Amino acid sequence: FLAVTKKYAPCWCAGVGRAPARAMGCVPRRRSTVQPDSPEVLLIGCEGSGKTLLARHLQRMCDKDVDAGLDVRTKPSVGTELSHLVYKRRAFTLREVGGIMLPLWPRYFDACNALVFVADTSDAAASGGAVVEWYNLLADARLQSKPALLLFNQRDRAQALPDVTLRMLFRLSELESMGRGRGERAVTVLPVSALTGEGLPAVLDWIAEHNVVR
Repeated sequence: FLAVTKKYAPCWCAGVGRAPARAMGCVPRRRSTVQPDSPEVLLIGCEGSGKTLLARHLQRMCDKDVDAGLDVRTKPSVGTELSHLVYKRRAFTLREVGGIMLPLWPRYFDACNALVFVADTSDAAASGGAVVEWYNLLADARLQSKPALLLFNQRDRAQALPDVTLRMLFRLSELESMGRGRGERAVTVLPVSALTGEGLPAVLDWIAEHNVVR
């Protein structure tokens, strides 16, 4: 993947996603509204990409009850889901917007401080649709100066697309060049599994690093 992601590479190892939540230093605080002075992270992706399970897993990782089971049953998100979390003493609001609401995504661009896009990489059809929406997001002027994180989800699936295929499909070499040439936007790519938790500690680290009120 992108060279910039090497910084987060230690979090990719199998089993890291099951690290005790207390050791991670974050506390979940669910709210129905965005908190004052709390940076907003916009979590979006096509339908069925795994956003809800990923958000649920992030909350669980920040939960003091480490023995709590993870409910993997989900249904398409209609509307938005807000979660207020604190990680490494940095608070942020995670706003999940359903894939079915794709036409309404732009209304949340101005308010967000960072973008997290979840791509289903379990098959070519799902990945192909994600490529189109990902580059539409990168081209939007309202997101030009905001850090963006591309998550290759479902890497635990036996039929998941090979890394070399994803690199070609998502034109990662172009993203790498974009980061070197412009310098105004931080684009990071991470492989994850919303089901097993693999790679998710790196997601929290990325959010903490780019958690800046703009």
